[in-house]
Amino acid sequence: MNLGMELEYEYDNLAVWFDRKTLHAMVQALVEAGVSVTWKEFPEQFHLLVNTTDGLSDWTMQRLNGSYKLQVTGVPVHDSRVALVLYHFVERAKGHAIIKVRVDDCILMKHVQYGEVVRIVEIKGAEEKMIYEKFCNVTMDQVIAALKRRDSEERIPVLRLELDYELATLFDAIQAEDQAQIKKSMEILKELRREMLLLEV
Repeated sequence: MNLGMELEYEYDNLAVWFDRKTLHAMVQALVEAGVSVTWKEFPEQFHLLVNTTDGLSDWTMQRLNGSYKLQVTGVPVHDSRVALVLYHFVERAKGHAIIKVRVDDCILMKHVQYGEVVRIVEIKGAEEKMIYEKFCNVTMDQVIAALKRRDSEERIPVLRLELDYELATLFDAIQAEDQAQIKKSMEILKELRREMLLLEV
């Protein structure tokens, strides 16, 4: 996907799990793009210090069972080099994010789930227009992978993020009086709530 080189981006509700190999690949990609990076590693955290055109940014990742979780919200990224690398690895690591792209006098809201864009909304002033929406957001492989998770401590934080995302989707649908989406979101929320109850037992 070409995000363009003269736009402004902001990442909301970003949640990505990296294995060590993918994390190293992202660091290498940033370096190859001309971005200065350093890092500090601790038993429970990994700090990636990224020197962008916006200044020094500290991406703090929680370490759990050999994986690294990057979870941040409201991160403006004016450095297109960093924006492109980050987007690529959100896709590669099957992460979640809401990406705001400022284009001239409007904002494009790109909703990403499992590394795929599932919805794009154009905002101009008080007006919102749905540009794209993927019919099926979750594949059978993703469902099976979720059911095979043995460590509920890893799943619960992601599940909470998915609940927040779907609640936001439901709110948007209520505002737009989109009955089909309201019904769909209600069903998804029921399933997510059922899974949360099982994991917290």
